[in-house]
Amino acid sequence: MDERLYWIWLAETLGQGSPWAPLLVRRYGGAKAVYEGAADDMEPDGEIGKEAAAAIHERLRRRSLERAGEIAARCDNRGIRILTPDGEGYPGILTTLRDMPLVLYVLGEIPGIRDRLAAAIVGTRKMTDYGRRVAYSLGAGLAFGGATVVSGMALGADSMALVGALDAGGSVIAVLGSGVDIVYPQEHREIYQRILSSGAVISEYPPGSPPVGSHFPVRNRIMSGLSEATVVVEAGRGSGALITAKLALAQGRKLFAVPGRIGDEGAEGTNDLIREGALPAVHPEDVLAEFEFLYKSVNLPLAHSRMRNLDFERLSLEAMQRTRIGTQGTGGPRTSGSPGTRAKDVRERAADKADEKFRQAVGEREREKAGEEKPARPVRQKKPKEPEAKAEPVGSPVEAAPEKENSFGKSEKQTVNSAEKVIPARKTELELLDESEWKVYNKMKPSVPTLPDELVDAETPIGSVLSALTVLELAGAVESGSGGYFMRVAPDDIMASENS
Repeated sequence: MDERLYWIWLAETLGQGSPWAPLLVRRYGGAKAVYEGAADDMEPDGEIGKEAAAAIHERLRRRSLERAGEIAARCDNRGIRILTPDGEGYPGILTTLRDMPLVLYVLGEIPGIRDRLAAAIVGTRKMTDYGRRVAYSLGAGLAFGGATVVSGMALGADSMALVGALDAGGSVIAVLGSGVDIVYPQEHREIYQRILSSGAVISEYPPGSPPVGSHFPVRNRIMSGLSEATVVVEAGRGSGALITAKLALAQGRKLFAVPGRIGDEGAEGTNDLIREGALPAVHPEDVLAEFEFLYKSVNLPLAHSRMRNLDFERLSLEAMQRTRIGTQGTGGPRTSGSPGTRAKDVRERAADKADEKFRQAVGEREREKAGEEKPARPVRQKKPKEPEAKAEPVGSPVEAAPEKENSFGKSEKQTVNSAEKVIPARKTELELLDESEWKVYNKMKPSVPTLPDELVDAETPIGSVLSALTVLELAGAVESGSGGYFMRVAPDDIMASENS
């Protein structure tokens, strides 16, 4: 039997990013042993709680390698390599992660990182002209100095850093939140092809997986996990780049941040990181110098000499125009691929909404810290029915919505007068949380440390839980602590319903 199938089965059964799966692998000696029933007698202990153990047992009962076989066949037909922790080519540095990926799908060749510095460069999708220039120069400078650049191929700073490294002749790794056969955004097809010729595109999601929003916070741990250094170029206080920064610190990696101009939105997150202890990265040599004596491949003099007299403003602008990465700022030129002029598809509009969610939530938390009085919460009044509303046909979404699970996990009819949802009234506004985030929040008890595992159920896989916890933490509704625990913040016991 193809050993890869057991790893694929376990990853698909427990979900990408699950801390349970690596725990079971280490406890029972491999994915095959788990499949063959070694975990059937698993009892709750200090690592796995009672509810988690029950959920794991229920999922592991689905013993079928059919889907795993289909995924493996698809990969073999398309030239996509499958790497597992027990096989050749799997990056050893990832095996140290508590939530190590069980499967990596790879196109291209992963550059050797055992004896070579790998550095992740991340930043906002809506980079300014300053962020564009810095991201490009950092990517190029690190490549000149002998480092492999890791990033996510997203709009903005991530891809700008990858292009800088590619233009410098360096090696790169792009970690995707979709299948490796999905180019997202589509404008980055040229970058995607260049990466395949100078590095690798990797993902823990099977081929054909769409770029779902919940995938990206989960995949960030792989970017930081592959890298000894993580550099945040430009990020507001609600930027997803801060998720990668937090993961890097939790994984024991060195964190760098590029200083920004005081008062600029995109500088708030990076300046906060520096104030909290991140190393400032003004030049690529600031990063390379930290590893000069750890990796023979690091060459500061070469990086310095090759960067001398290069016009990174011109080079980065030409690269942006060529690759349609885009830039957002005042006074800077834009291309047809920039956020300011390019028609956004549905997924990008959803990403914008998520960014706004983070900004509003974090802004409210900062106002609370400053002691500002929070505006009184408006009382939601039921809108009187207008005459034309009575003419709506039977079966409209308001009158006959399908049953769905509410915040307490009970099935209910979603009508105008139903669906009371419990929210942290003093922490976030109602519109900032979606259904999955409400569900995760309401399963937590105030001031009780909870592992993400304990919040998983049949309808909420670990990836959705981790994504929800990220949003809730940025919103100030939960806090994270050592050992991977999260805790609902007190005194947010003051609740309000949607109809209050």
